[in-house]
Amino acid sequence: MTSLLAFNNTGTAASFKVQAELFQVSPHTLLIEFKLLGPLEQVVWPSPGVIETREDGLWKTTCLEAFLSSGDKKNDPYFEINCSPNGNWNAYSFGSYRDGMTPSPDITVRLKERSTEANEAHFQIEIQNSSPWEIKFYGLTAVIEFSNGEKSYWALRHPGSAADFHDKAGWHPLATR
Repeated sequence: MTSLLAFNNTGTAASFKVQAELFQVSPHTLLIEFKLLGPLEQVVWPSPGVIETREDGLWKTTCLEAFLSSGDKKNDPYFEINCSPNGNWNAYSFGSYRDGMTPSPDITVRLKERSTEANEAHFQIEIQNSSPWEIKFYGLTAVIEFSNGEKSYWALRHPGSAADFHDKAGWHPLATR
């Protein structure tokens, strides 16, 4: 798995590691695995949901995310995927950098697996698209909120002076296997 980097690796965030990996398992299906390592009792976990539903604002607390695009230019369209550790989710499409955010009706997200033991939490997220995926660039990110009120922002790279998951300069090209 690839290690994500905390934007500010200070305070509580310094005692954690976040890892993630993206797999395309079929033309319509992506699978993302996240691993969180550290003193899990310090993480704010969203309340369990009775039914895993589409919900806005998941990034305001602990949330696992992916950004997906066929192009690496600022004006290329892209998707933002949010999945809460409680299974609630959302998928948005953007026409260009932070512009034209709309819920993407063709994408569904399902938290397939969640497990914790000692100081390790593992999540497996399935993302289905009714159209075949045409992804060439991606960003894997996480927001981790701690019980002391701190929030940490994790990404493959942080290219700017602020944590900005939408900045494609922090994304990676999708390797073909």
